[in-house]
Amino acid sequence: MPQLIEFPPVAPDTRGALVGMARLCREVPEAGEPFRDFRARLRAARLWDKERPLVALRFLGAGGAVVRRSPFMQQLADAADDEAALGVVVERLWQINPLLFKTVVDLVGERAHGKDEIYKYLGSFAYRGAVPSRPALEVWLQMALAGGLLRPLGIAVAAGARVDEFKDRVAAFDADEFLSEDRPEPDPVIPTVDDDAAPAQAVAPEPSASASAAPAASAPIASSAPSPLPAALRHLAGAASLPSPRGRDRVVPVGRFAGGFSDELLAETTRRISAWWSEVGGRPRGLSPADLGLDPEAWVEGADEVIYRIAVAAALAFRLDADRDGVLAAYRALDRAGVLTDLYHGTVPEQLPGEVDARALMLASLAARRCAEAPELAATLEQKGSAAEVFAALEGALGRGLFRLELFWILKMLAELGVVRHDDLADHTVLPHRLVRDTLFRLGFVDTPYAGGSEALAAAARAGRRAAGDAGPADEVLASFALAAGCAYDCAHRRSCDFPCRERLE
Repeated sequence: MPQLIEFPPVAPDTRGALVGMARLCREVPEAGEPFRDFRARLRAARLWDKERPLVALRFLGAGGAVVRRSPFMQQLADAADDEAALGVVVERLWQINPLLFKTVVDLVGERAHGKDEIYKYLGSFAYRGAVPSRPALEVWLQMALAGGLLRPLGIAVAAGARVDEFKDRVAAFDADEFLSEDRPEPDPVIPTVDDDAAPAQAVAPEPSASASAAPAASAPIASSAPSPLPAALRHLAGAASLPSPRGRDRVVPVGRFAGGFSDELLAETTRRISAWWSEVGGRPRGLSPADLGLDPEAWVEGADEVIYRIAVAAALAFRLDADRDGVLAAYRALDRAGVLTDLYHGTVPEQLPGEVDARALMLASLAARRCAEAPELAATLEQKGSAAEVFAALEGALGRGLFRLELFWILKMLAELGVVRHDDLADHTVLPHRLVRDTLFRLGFVDTPYAGGSEALAAAARAGRRAAGDAGPADEVLASFALAAGCAYDCAHRRSCDFPCRERLE
């Protein structure tokens, strides 16, 4: 069983959204339909989150080029009425995270609990599972309330009518056994759809006469070519063609890690990854402060504006869905047009040349608004005594639903600029992308690839630094390693791989 801690957007009318989910499942043809059509259904039902597409797919258990009804979707489709469908949803809550389910049911079985009280318990040492974010827990509770597992009692929640249906299963559930055997299910496959780039292209302004004479790099930015990598790591696309790290050393017997991954074994894995990277890896071409026209002198002249410009670059690198060159073209177009300066000073740009991409403009505006809420952020960062404190300050100022993984990237850029120097800096400049976390999980450096909050992401970043050693930028080393080795869940190389890996335990 997995530990899903992210749930599809079903607020504010949770019951209506879940009933709509059942209707959607009934409308999917039994023979399946192209992913594009299924995605259109999810959008119409307001269950599709473009920034987190896997969330709804994981919950439904669906994916692939041709989407067919999963067992859960089939049960929803077969539900006799709305109440039966809600019962199927409650059953799904048990399937996707029985530890969270049992914990909440046990708490409300003792007495009514406030939602914040439940979340406080989940964040304590007493709860050993993956911790959802507070908004994610709210969605879970709303689904449980809509399905009758819980019932409202003032501002608290209490046991609902459907609790008795799970009484025996909850009582028999062994958390220790579950945690010892828990492993994530493979992520649903999201095929490349031809119109993925359409939104960015459709909103781009028509080129003016002057813009049409500009260099080709100044053209509006469309989505880059399809890539299995997250946007901020697409400069590593060629890593799949690197010599494989497999077959270069003796095979580690399964018996050495069947009972767990010892520190000695993890150190050996680090040595092997570092040796492979030193032989085949080159300096990756990720974005640097110099690419953005930033240097230490710029920090002295206007530190807060430097942070703002790095924040804009982070938003473009992670959200524009473009490769390195596309991100740079978008950033430089904003800069040449004076838009970045105007937004930083809170003024309306006098003109928007055709070379300015509309989506890039929107992202820059969001970054400007968030930075404006923390006008003394640079001074605050300079007063911090560790990278952990700097990261916490960045999260408090720029996080809050806008930046997440980007915070590690921003801190990495500040480190490369030389304006943040702390002994623990290397532990907070690793980008804990899902690709990196999956690799760390398979190699035994983390116990779960899921990361529901900043603390879990920071722990994954530290594990990434440990895994890569001094080989180079840890996220880039590990992503390149995974691509070159062909690492994946249900790995095709599990019988021949010489690395200690959870896949070989299956």
